[in-house]
Amino acid sequence: MNKLLLVGLALATCLAASAAQAADLRMPVTKAPPLPPPPVFTWTGCYFGGHVGGGWGRKDFAGFPFAPDGESFRLDTSGWLAGGQVGCDYQFANNWVIGIENQGSWSDIKGDRADSFTTEFSTIDATAHAKTDWLVSITGRLGVTFDRWLVYGKGGVAFAGDKYRFDGQIACTGTVRCEPPGPTLVDFSASETRVGWTAGGGVEWAFVPNWSAKVEYMFYDFGRRRAAFFDSLGNLLLGGGGLPVDVTQKIHTVKFGLNYHFWTGPAPVAARY
Repeated sequence: MNKLLLVGLALATCLAASAAQAADLRMPVTKAPPLPPPPVFTWTGCYFGGHVGGGWGRKDFAGFPFAPDGESFRLDTSGWLAGGQVGCDYQFANNWVIGIENQGSWSDIKGDRADSFTTEFSTIDATAHAKTDWLVSITGRLGVTFDRWLVYGKGGVAFAGDKYRFDGQIACTGTVRCEPPGPTLVDFSASETRVGWTAGGGVEWAFVPNWSAKVEYMFYDFGRRRAAFFDSLGNLLLGGGGLPVDVTQKIHTVKFGLNYHFWTGPAPVAARY
């Protein structure tokens, strides 16, 4: 019995010593490396893209030589447009963006209006046609960001390609003898490139790192400018000088665009205090 008790005490002592040694041999704890911070989105960089939309406006014609002094009329225009843009932006002070953009649009903004003018000796019944074939602008823009949203305003110089046409007939009135007798058909046309200014703004959303979508409103003012109209018969009625008409033009547009950001710069550095 004593021998069994001694054997039991020896086994207990060995087990206690083994447990103590195991407690002293602690395995080192390995920590996983910290995850890198998520990339910070930036609007700094360059882009190109396309747009579609619509436009509307008006053209005021004055100085028609066959009409009484001061006679003028307004022609409303509307239509679609589509084109492209390219530009670069720089984000600074954490959430401000400054940039420059060149934009060009093919357009079908046009209108027609029939009118009659009566003078002391004649009456002219004519239809005026006007069309803007294209619009180009070079603008700067300034905006504020809300992460992937950009609200901006823009303005700069604008160019437009315009075509005009008057067609109708002139009839003698009163006792004046007509040469040649009966109504005379007229058909005058003109084309020109106009220079003016543009201003507007929009909202742009970067829905993935390299792509953004935007909606934009722009106003174009081309002021008043004199255009020379020439008739289809070689200007025989006017002796080669052209028919002078003053045209005042304003256009509004709304565009929906998509941009691909092919280069992006470093993220903006937040201000520290």
